Amino acid sequence: MTNSEVFQLCNTAVLPAWVILMVFPKKPWRNLTIYTFCIFLSGAYALYVFRDISAFDPASFSSLNGVKQLFAREEVILAGWIHYLAFDLLVGNWIVNQSIKYGIRHLWVVPSLFLCFMLGPIGYLTFSGIKVLKTKRLA
Repeated sequence: MTNSEVFQLCNTAVLPAWVILMVFPKKPWRNLTIYTFCIFLSGAYALYVFRDISAFDPASFSSLNGVKQLFAREEVILAGWIHYLAFDLLVGNWIVNQSIKYGIRHLWVVPSLFLCFMLGPIGYLTFSGIKVLKTKRLA
């Protein structure tokens, strides 16, 4: 598969998972389904990371220019994007689990899930604010 095809596949594959989080939060199969999506994404990520591990330089992460050079290759950009897709989905699932644990109505959570899907940490931040307002606790 080409990099573009893998990008399209991964991008499309997460959409049903986000629908599950937003529409079926209390179904007993939700966690397993979401974790299965994340395992698929993690496998794709691992393939891209380990396919060219010899070009990996840990020192690249110590400066902005190093990261910029690291992401100059299409395969690295794709791996980074898959990384975002997987971790944002895991955070979205955590948000749903926390909302159930603390009895936060799902209607309050849906905007945070959408923001997590589109803007990652902003969704987490939004949910953290809702959680504090509704439960008077952050942790």
